[in-house]
Amino acid sequence: MVAASPEEADLHYQKAIKLSQQKLWKDAVPEFLKAAKLSPNKGLIHANLGVALSQTGMFKEALFSFEKALQLGYDSSGLRYNRGVSFARLDLIDEAITELEKALSLNRRMVKAEYDLGLLYNRQGNKKKAREKVGTLFKRNNKLAKKLYDQIIPDYKVITVDNGGKLKGRVTLTGPVPKVRSFHLIHAPNIEFCSRISDGRGHRLLFDFTVSENRGLKDTIIAITNIKKGKPFSQDMQTFHIDRCRANNYIIGIKNSENILIENTDPIQHEIATYEVRNIYSDQTSNRPVVPKSSQVRAAFVRPDAEEFTIKCNLHPFLQTHAYLVDNPYYAVTDSHGNFSIENIPPGTYEVVAWHTYIPSKKGTVTITPSGETQLDFEFNGEDERRKLYHDDIKGYRFNTWYDSKEKFYGGPRVDDPVEELQAFCDKDHICSEK
Repeated sequence: MVAASPEEADLHYQKAIKLSQQKLWKDAVPEFLKAAKLSPNKGLIHANLGVALSQTGMFKEALFSFEKALQLGYDSSGLRYNRGVSFARLDLIDEAITELEKALSLNRRMVKAEYDLGLLYNRQGNKKKAREKVGTLFKRNNKLAKKLYDQIIPDYKVITVDNGGKLKGRVTLTGPVPKVRSFHLIHAPNIEFCSRISDGRGHRLLFDFTVSENRGLKDTIIAITNIKKGKPFSQDMQTFHIDRCRANNYIIGIKNSENILIENTDPIQHEIATYEVRNIYSDQTSNRPVVPKSSQVRAAFVRPDAEEFTIKCNLHPFLQTHAYLVDNPYYAVTDSHGNFSIENIPPGTYEVVAWHTYIPSKKGTVTITPSGETQLDFEFNGEDERRKLYHDDIKGYRFNTWYDSKEKFYGGPRVDDPVEELQAFCDKDHICSEK
């Protein structure tokens, strides 16, 4: 009997590799088996045999091959990852987690291992660790991060609400009414079209603060923050409707990962970008053109510590909507008189937040009684606005507000913010110079 040569084993192995590259896993398995029989001490052959077996659904057999490869001294992040997947397919979750964690210790760039590990934590019921993986993936692979986030069971539960109560109230603004923001149209394309709505001097005005005659503050979110179960969220997709470079809503409430329809009815292109706003920082999460007379869907997907989600046009910065992140459907936006109403609230005591994008939030506490109606009002002061009228409100030139007139928009001289001057340094003879 003639012993098999190493060349014969390699021939079968290379053939198996080519079949694997073509995803012909069933055909690759017998070739790997022949190679392993002819070269039983090569760990790499057993490792690749394990991959082929797992791809054909033979997970137990795959685990034997992976174990053989490890016994022969072959180890890699890929082997650990595939071994973990095989364990998971056999519902051996603890073993699968151990292998995927080992894979990541060998190669921190394996985003698929991060994603699968998050899924396994979620299957264990460990939502905290699963969400940590969402955070890890957020900047490395946003699509996988969102896919994982959407599979984690939310903390909020939908139930039938019996004898729900109602919260109503009013938001008012005392003190000075903050001035409008102005954007010079010369800094944006499509001047002829966009100037159809202007102040007559080449500017588009943006009313961040809309106040009625009786001081009611429009476009303020009223959100009950600590409700863990109750009525379902609306199934209707929210719309960012663009008409003559204007958005249909200035303020909306939105839950994390919710889809929103971008609808452009203008005959011009808009460059719609989305931002997550965290404290004083903003990070762009998407930026795609929306051609004339078209629509597309975006996801309001942000990190857990984000409070605001902003949608705006980077070509026409006066086109913008600000969204407050909510974790339950019990919220409302104040109307033109500052009024709001929230219904079908489970009885209990809750914290309520009044949020406006350019003024510090207010908080209150309410007790909702069965089938009862509770009143809660909020009062803001215009002096507390956190917005610089002649400077960019958020760092980044695309948020900039522009002025070129030396007059106010409603008459009288314009008063600019103070200009910072260089400090003067004087010597002992009182001769000063700027440095």
